[in-house]
Amino acid sequence: MLLSSLSRSFYIVHTMIFNRVIALVCGVMLFSSFILISLAEAQTRTSEHAAEYTVSADFDTSISLSSKAEFLLTEENLLLSDVMQQQQWQTHKEIVNIPEGASLWLRFEVFNPSDSNRLLTLVAGNAFIDRAEAFLLDEQLRIIQSSRLQGDVLNTATLSRNGFKMSFTARSASTFAIYLQIQDDGLSVIPIELWQSQAYTAQASVRLILLGAMSGGLSLLATYFLLTYVLRNAPSRFWFCVFSTAAMTTMLSTEGILPMMFMIPSYAAELTAISLTVMLFAAIKITRIIFEPVSKIWLRAHYVLLLFPLIGIFIFNDFYQLISLIVFSCVFFVSKLLATLIYRKGLDLRSAIIYFSGWVALGIVGIIELLTLLNNTSHLSFAAPYPFIFSCLGVMMIGVAIISREQSIQALNSHNQMQQINHLQQYNDLFQHAAEGLYTAKPNGELIHVNPAICSLFGYTDSKSFLSTHPHLSSFFASSKDADLLLGELSIQQTVLGKEVKGKRSDGSEFWFSISAQLKKVQDNALQFGSLFDITERRLHQINLQYLNTHDQLTGLYNRRYFLQIMNERIEQTRDSDADSQFALVFLDVDQFKVINDTCGHSAGDVFVKELSHELFDVVGDKYVFARLSADQFGLLVDFDDINEISALASQMLEKVRAFEFKWDRHIFTQSISIGIAAYESSIPSGEELLSYADTACLIAKESGQDKIHIYSSEMSMHSSYQRDLYWVSEVKNAVKEDKLELFYQHYRPLGHADEHDYYEILVRLRTKENDLVAPEFFMPSAEKANISHHIDKCVIEHYFQWLHAHPEHMDTLCKANINLSGFSLSDDDFRFFLLNAFEKYHIPHEKICFEITETMAIIRMKDAIEFMNEFKKLGCTFALDDFGTGFSSYSYLKNLPVDYLKIDGNFIRDILNDKIDLAMVTSIRDVAEAMKIKTVAEFVETTDIMVQIGKLGLDFAQGFCIAKPKALAQYRPFKEEPPEL
Repeated sequence: MLLSSLSRSFYIVHTMIFNRVIALVCGVMLFSSFILISLAEAQTRTSEHAAEYTVSADFDTSISLSSKAEFLLTEENLLLSDVMQQQQWQTHKEIVNIPEGASLWLRFEVFNPSDSNRLLTLVAGNAFIDRAEAFLLDEQLRIIQSSRLQGDVLNTATLSRNGFKMSFTARSASTFAIYLQIQDDGLSVIPIELWQSQAYTAQASVRLILLGAMSGGLSLLATYFLLTYVLRNAPSRFWFCVFSTAAMTTMLSTEGILPMMFMIPSYAAELTAISLTVMLFAAIKITRIIFEPVSKIWLRAHYVLLLFPLIGIFIFNDFYQLISLIVFSCVFFVSKLLATLIYRKGLDLRSAIIYFSGWVALGIVGIIELLTLLNNTSHLSFAAPYPFIFSCLGVMMIGVAIISREQSIQALNSHNQMQQINHLQQYNDLFQHAAEGLYTAKPNGELIHVNPAICSLFGYTDSKSFLSTHPHLSSFFASSKDADLLLGELSIQQTVLGKEVKGKRSDGSEFWFSISAQLKKVQDNALQFGSLFDITERRLHQINLQYLNTHDQLTGLYNRRYFLQIMNERIEQTRDSDADSQFALVFLDVDQFKVINDTCGHSAGDVFVKELSHELFDVVGDKYVFARLSADQFGLLVDFDDINEISALASQMLEKVRAFEFKWDRHIFTQSISIGIAAYESSIPSGEELLSYADTACLIAKESGQDKIHIYSSEMSMHSSYQRDLYWVSEVKNAVKEDKLELFYQHYRPLGHADEHDYYEILVRLRTKENDLVAPEFFMPSAEKANISHHIDKCVIEHYFQWLHAHPEHMDTLCKANINLSGFSLSDDDFRFFLLNAFEKYHIPHEKICFEITETMAIIRMKDAIEFMNEFKKLGCTFALDDFGTGFSSYSYLKNLPVDYLKIDGNFIRDILNDKIDLAMVTSIRDVAEAMKIKTVAEFVETTDIMVQIGKLGLDFAQGFCIAKPKALAQYRPFKEEPPEL
């Protein structure tokens, strides 16, 4: 009775003391919050005296701009040009109250006194600011660079958004002005620093390494405790999994990473508060389990305390939320330490010390973060590693305390051991029911065991009949040499992985399989363990791809790329050998091929080319290398002793074509061809040069009346193609000067869903001196050769932006406008400055513009294309790769190009209903695009049936005459107002 009375008395006294401790903790938390908020408001009401806002770029690592920059509060939508005219600039304060509907503008100048350029990085704000945008102006107040951080736009460059960052180059002996626009709600902490980019990268790398290490460590802890919770059904392990996961998400939310992953960067403070609340709720659960029994009053008081950070989400802005969270965390950590001291008797000494040390480490993290906020320390300060270290240490020690507690309980309860699992049965089940074929053999290849999968693969019903017919590993292979090679490699390397060989089934049919094997010692006996599976379908697909890579899909002849490769190899062989063998290139061009296309359509043109190639092949046969070089051009490599032999062969082809009649519906066409012949000479450096000579000879044959043969001579080098280039260069220069470039547009539509927005491509036409309207395929190649194509790009962008600015009613319905860029524009710095200023000048939203770059130019100018794309994708622009799929090497380059759309070449689309190869090619491109999260656009969609087919394939957009024909931009109409195409 006495002991019972003493126990009850102790519990009553303990409860009274604990209630007072809880009341004291709540009072301290409220008082600390009041003090911190008062300090913050006092800081917003004070400002330092005006300082010179020009800083020198000649510093070692970083410099704070808090006392250098000037600030100005303006209306939210005020433009940069208007802000520059304002006179009410004041000295910057790191804690600023930004009213609703207003923007905070900061400005300062950077002067580089040294004689070398410096790469600098501007760092401003923190993860909780809503929107920021910076403009870099040169001494003539021209925008030379801009960068944006917007709350509702995902930054594709990085998943972290810990404040605003912009890198730029400070040129020697130059002064630059930087204007920074920030939008946030209420009081905001906005420290500003300027870093040497190399130092910034080093410090940021250290922080990212620590961040990754901590995230990885916490993820491993959470995964480990979750898996062991499933195995052991220990609630403390589940709540520690929640605790460590919430600790990781709290850290990632504070760093701005988690909000960017969920594409809600404006809610960083809210996510931090929710993650922290979940973390502390899990901590309460852990304490209740490992300190059982725990006072219900203690539990209820802590559950009530958890409501404060959640209520703060709806009451406070981001700044006050941050202050209240830090104060609340510190108070909560103190409460945990007190609970450990009060309920320590429920734990063994080792577990109690580890648990107490873990909360001490987490309390230190809270103190460091509080001091960082009060001192406005940069997130890249040299003290930054300490929160990471103490956070990892604290969470890890709490996890270790849980394990220590479970071990002590397990030691006290029982020492019964679990029964051993029947490993042999498990492995037997794995062996018998595996989807892959498995076998065991002696080192010499004598088979011991095979599983049912191998029997089925080779056409047998059971392993007994298989082993009786195939006692040795060599029976797997169609050729015994493959078995000898495998056994030889195994004896040397001990392991062979993924060896692809041919096998033979019981019915004698051959197939391909992949085999992997290794030699291992089992009970002092060396055994061979292997697996194999059928890869016949994949190998056939590879063979098909190799064929498509070298052959024209329509005619079955060699394609242009492979033809040039053969010709270059032949030139190298001729140079290296002493033989007097001669060869020539015969170039064939169909006369008036456009008549068939214009009269009967592209489908008829494709059928004509296919039948014509068969007629020509009857003359040529397998003796010569025969290729289709373009839509209506063919090439032939011919060995000869006398040039008259080639002339005779060419005459036979002329006669064959003259006798050929092509019938389509009610039309009968009798076509002719022009032939140019160029014999190889030692002075010709490459196949491309030889091809240009033959092309020149063919042009002269055409100009001489068509249906002719002409042999190239050196006097022709200044003939047709050169004169044609001179003509078009003159026309382009005149059109740019006299504003004779006219803009057209062509609608394209999404296939997977209804969409009221407009999508169209901007096209250009040239008005010649003879008043003819010419498509770009005539003048653009010559302009690119003369390096003046970027002038056309500038005219197109200037005229279209000017038109769009003058018609703001179209802006709301416009979703995407595609503009073509030439290769020279990608590497022209002046063009980039022009484009940046054009966006600012006409107030065009970046996300509404998609730039199209041809696949060929993207590959030729790979480095420039990637730099150009990355720069403007940061601003919101998108990019499309035009004419995709013309070369099967496209896939190897695609993964390096940050494109958003693939425009599939129309040659694959036109005959997709009839050509299985075209269908397979488009399906392959679609699969690759889906894997890389790239949208697909089908070009040359000319009929409703084709549009239905590509819709079934899952392509995203369709463009072609079936959707809409090109029309003048001056008569623009939205798609919903366009009359249906017949």
